[in-house]
Amino acid sequence: MLIVPRFATLVVAALLAAPLRAHDPAESWTEAIVHPDQLELLVTMAQVTALKLIDPAGKIAQLTPENFAQHRARLVQAGAVLFTITSVKTQVAARRVDVQLTEENDVAFRIIFPRPAAGVLMFEATFIKKLGNGIGGVIDASDTEGHEFGWEQLTPENTTLVVTLPKPGELPPRNK
Repeated sequence: MLIVPRFATLVVAALLAAPLRAHDPAESWTEAIVHPDQLELLVTMAQVTALKLIDPAGKIAQLTPENFAQHRARLVQAGAVLFTITSVKTQVAARRVDVQLTEENDVAFRIIFPRPAAGVLMFEATFIKKLGNGIGGVIDASDTEGHEFGWEQLTPENTTLVVTLPKPGELPPRNK
């Protein structure tokens, strides 16, 4: 009789723990989308990671809808340097950064750059270098037509995705 309650307790504990493991606070997700007139980076990370960028001492307990506006300017500043973008050996500066707190309490950055030239395009995740061990993420680069340029698992040892941005008309096959 003791086996059933213990088993039930383990099942309930596993089910409750699964959502906690589903979102690793040390991971980020980045979509790099090449538009005809700009490069858009959509970076989503757990707020604990975003807070480390603007508050390394850990004085801010958490971001909430009530206090987000108070921290927005520092998050925008941090967003502008999350990645170093290099297009054909020329660094490209961010034009605009928007940031929001998602429904899941993650921090989502939308960073707009000028459209890179055809050729070698490098995305260096400087925020991963800055935060160090335990921080990582995935970056995926494509265009608005569904052409995949590449993706990479980012770690402190591997912070860069290098792709070749083709000239218009020389695009790789679409992702199906």
